[in-house]
Amino acid sequence: MLPLLALCLRPLATDDTWWHLAMGAVYATGDLWPKEDPLLHTTVLRPPVPHEWLFQVGLYAWHALAGFQGLRALHGLLAVGILASAFALFRRAGGDVASAALATAIFVCLSWFRLVQLRPDLVSIAAALALYALVLAPERPGARRGVAALGLLLVWCNAHSVFLVGLALLLAGAAGALAEAALARAAGLPEPARAALRRAATLGALLVAGALVTLANPRGIEQHLTFATESSVGSIWKIRDDFHPWNPFAPIFDLTAFTPFSWGLIDLLFGVWLVVAAGRVVRFARRRDASSLAALDGVHLALGAAALVACLVAVRFHWLVFLPLLDLLRRWHARERALAAAPLGFAAATALLAVAMPRANGFADFFAEVAREPDGWRSAYMDERYCGPGMRFLANAGLEGRLYQPFNEGGFLGYFLAPRLRTFIDGRLDHVPAEVLDDYLTIRRASRDGPAATLRDKLDRWGIDVFFADAFPASEYPERTSGFELRRMPEWATAYVSRNCAVYLRRSPANRENFARVAAYYREHGVPFDPSRGFDAARALREAPSFAREQRIEARDASKLKAWRRGPDPARRREARAALADHAWRIGDFATSLSLDEEWLAEEPGAFDPAWRRVDALLALGRPRDALDAAHALAAAHPERIESQRWLARAEAAAARANAGAS
Repeated sequence: MLPLLALCLRPLATDDTWWHLAMGAVYATGDLWPKEDPLLHTTVLRPPVPHEWLFQVGLYAWHALAGFQGLRALHGLLAVGILASAFALFRRAGGDVASAALATAIFVCLSWFRLVQLRPDLVSIAAALALYALVLAPERPGARRGVAALGLLLVWCNAHSVFLVGLALLLAGAAGALAEAALARAAGLPEPARAALRRAATLGALLVAGALVTLANPRGIEQHLTFATESSVGSIWKIRDDFHPWNPFAPIFDLTAFTPFSWGLIDLLFGVWLVVAAGRVVRFARRRDASSLAALDGVHLALGAAALVACLVAVRFHWLVFLPLLDLLRRWHARERALAAAPLGFAAATALLAVAMPRANGFADFFAEVAREPDGWRSAYMDERYCGPGMRFLANAGLEGRLYQPFNEGGFLGYFLAPRLRTFIDGRLDHVPAEVLDDYLTIRRASRDGPAATLRDKLDRWGIDVFFADAFPASEYPERTSGFELRRMPEWATAYVSRNCAVYLRRSPANRENFARVAAYYREHGVPFDPSRGFDAARALREAPSFAREQRIEARDASKLKAWRRGPDPARRREARAALADHAWRIGDFATSLSLDEEWLAEEPGAFDPAWRRVDALLALGRPRDALDAAHALAAAHPERIESQRWLARAEAAAARANAGAS
């Protein structure tokens, strides 16, 4: 499907790609067991686990050869190869193009979230398809196929710890063949029983040999236990898109990877498969002849059951739906008379899925994200999403120490900044203690909403020197805001601001050199900076407009919004005022945000957003008594909102401090 391939070819947007690249550079030196983590400070004394080292070295080598644009091309080629391989298998199983096209469309609909990410899962999907074609589909795979399958498993086990899926499929296939042999013997069918036993023996031998071959990895047997050890940590289960289980009786409405559309489709697929499988079992129970046994097909029945179990466990395994699809297609191909209108129906269903899937899964939002990039589709990676200007500030200013950053930024910032600045967390949740993720979430919430005491305690515990905060509008990235509480804490200073991120420095003796580096950076660029007061974005916009444009400090579409503010359309004037007020508050231009919000409240006294922003702006501008009056008005107008009480408490505390200072 073209929309899927377009997503694969977009600027690099997979958060984990960055730490895979960084670790690939380490492993490419030949040291698979570095003594400390090169990226994280929270696990600096814990050696990284090389369970995907081959994929990482390959990714690093390809990047060294072809650059970031080459990685985009590689991603597209891998996706095309997987889809072409799946279609070929479906075509061989179903016997016609129309049914294969429909099966491929279903496969895409249920595995798209894995396919659009440049991660080792692509290796696992391709390897599972190849393993099926080599030894699971043929009734009597030859020696060459067996050797090729073992070689495949050897590569797979060093590229991705999910290689255990391959061994599980061999086990399921052997068990299915063995069960078929037992049924054949009970039904008095000696020749089918011997054939099924031979197949079970072949798959069993491959399973044993595969288990031995896959010990040839840096971790030995520990590689086979990876999923169990990761599951015991518990952190991975908090990544909802990846490890959320599938409940056939309850759709999920807020999961990117598994929308209600996907839920309905996979329910339908496995529902049909279970009905067809039950029909085959009933047929054999009634007839107990060779043709009924062949239709039962214990191997494919077992493979479909294995896929069902895996899909129930976690969304990340939904690409295994290719197994029940193959089973259904084999049954369709075995029919003596196919319906004449079936190809037309298959084609219509394929077209329907091709139209519905991108819409149902929000592909338009992904394409809009690319459109927000300054260079659009020409960008090497999603610079806007990853707050590239903030990363370059940290790199060019030469800051050092311990960094706290949003989870999705961990790999990106670590790739460009470590080991000078080590990050707090990234996608390797199997590598970090559970307390790191717990504290990360606590810091993120407290840095946005408080309380300051909780935030201060966690930041002190981890010795954070530099805080990298994101500040996206909810219209672009919901829940991508953090760090605003640090503007209210005197022990932290604002060092940098752009429209989507901010950098805060702890005021401490250990950070003295970092403050000097920041001051030198701004002197070099001719930008005003007062270390005692922090970076002033509004002043930079006025006095260093070229720098401000380069750093994307101004609001997106600022010229258009300012024109709307002056235009005759009242609706557009209100929209522009809201956007400009929100942006001014985000970058710390409180005088502008206060002016716009007071104008808004004069027209609409019950509006919530300008009311709470007014309280914060007044506090930041050193007007605690006015802030207290505004907070009382906020609480009176919105008593049902817990945020109203928080702002009232802040304003009361600030006013009390001001009164104490005056007395």
